[in-house]
Amino acid sequence: MTTSGATPTSCFGWRSFCSPKRVLGGIATGMVGVLFPPRCALCGRNLDDLSVLCPACESELSELEGPRCRRCGEPVNAEDLDLCIACGTKNQPVDRALFLGPYDGTWGALVRTLKFDREPAVARDLGRRMASALQAAGLECAPDWVTYVPMNGYDRRARGFNQARLLAGVIARRIGVPLRRGLVKIRQTAPQGKLSAADRRRNLRGAFRPVPCFGGHVLLVDDICTTGSTIEECARALKRGGAQTVTVLAVARA
Repeated sequence: MTTSGATPTSCFGWRSFCSPKRVLGGIATGMVGVLFPPRCALCGRNLDDLSVLCPACESELSELEGPRCRRCGEPVNAEDLDLCIACGTKNQPVDRALFLGPYDGTWGALVRTLKFDREPAVARDLGRRMASALQAAGLECAPDWVTYVPMNGYDRRARGFNQARLLAGVIARRIGVPLRRGLVKIRQTAPQGKLSAADRRRNLRGAFRPVPCFGGHVLLVDDICTTGSTIEECARALKRGGAQTVTVLAVARA
């Protein structure tokens, strides 16, 4: 079943077609479509091609509403403000944060499908959208390299993959810059979703160690941002390791 409770999805054909072992050419596309009829990753509707979403679910992808802080994504009170009070009055480790849309809705459903239904194929579609959003953002300078929020070994083995790394790999290939392991998670932490904002910050303090010798402008990729504690701690560690600028790119902002 999908996380939305719909019929089982059939991203398997889409994933097989996009794997490194794919057979090139239109004949392979047709064979995959016959053997694994593509279905929408969210609602299970039949698809006419190897897309991930049906037109109905695609139409429900929305942007964040209202003016937002350019550093953390929190709402601000006026269109001419580019920073919230916290980011405007404190020295924050994140220089810029970009999100595709709100977690409460279709974007969140896609992230949950990727993580909990173990549909890594969805990462290719989300990574493509994230790369396009980055290129449309008009950054003053392009990232020199891409990295991702790491998982510890136990959590990564339990899930089978790190969804942030999958997204980062797609983005790095699309924008043509190196993907590097910039951070290591050095200790187990409690699940962030069960903690208050203050406890989340304490929970992650000192949890990430930078891999040194990578400077310049780094793009840090994650799936969702809730309070911003994770991306802030990661950005802080990256700057300890030599990064001059940290731009965060995530699928959804809660």
